Parts: sequence; structure tokens; C-alpha cells
Amino acid sequence: MAEMAANVGQVPRTINANGALARGLRCTLNSSGTCDLSAIGVRGDYITAVDIPALSAGVGYPTGGGGKVPAVASVAVAVGDPAYSAAAGQFSNVSTGAVLMGKWVLAASGAGVLGEVELESAA
Repeated sequence: MAEMAANVGQVPRTINANGALARGLRCTLNSSGTCDLSAIGVRGDYITAVDIPALSAGVGYPTGGGGKVPAVASVAVAVGDPAYSAAAGQFSNVSTGAVLMGKWVLAASGAGVLGEVELESAA
């Protein structure tokens, strides 16, 4: 895969994973201060920039500030498709029960494939 921009407009943060988190997944801070995978109807607090083992620190991009981030697709998506939240921290182009995240700027050929999303700023 060609190198993704993935950090354009983003300031990475250190996040602590509760369970193992793969690169390009949405995660939400829990009450203990660690991150879990986000549900379909939840924007999440961060997108993982790298694979993070369980109970370890890693790097994530905040979801609220816009910019380009790696994104694991739950279905095949094309460049320009709207990007919505999906189950298990993934992204989709299907709006049912989901939250608008932004738009796809690097296509993904199917479920579990890494693409790239340009996030909309959360106002």
C-alpha cells in the first residue's frame, strides 16, 4: 500500500489501550482512563495511529479536530464516499445507526482493509 498522509492536520496523543487495538480503529476513553473500541453510534475520542497491545501505551489522533487519519473499513468504500462510524471501531459508508465522521480519501476494497478518512471537525 502506498504511504498514507494519515497525520495531515493532526497532533498525535499518547493513549492507553484496555484491550488490543489495531491501527485505524476508533476508540473511546472509559472510566479508568484507558481506551476501548467505539460502538457504531459513537464518534469516539481517538483513532489509533499504530497497533497497540492490550494494557499498553500507543499513539492516537483525536477525532474532534479534523485532519486525515488511517481508517479500517467494515465494507468496500470508494474515494469521496461519506465516512460513518461502524461496529467494533471501524468505519463505513453506511449511515444506518451511525455517526458521520468525514469522507474517504483513500479507498478500501473490503472489510478489514485499511483506508484513509478526512475527519470533519466536531463542533
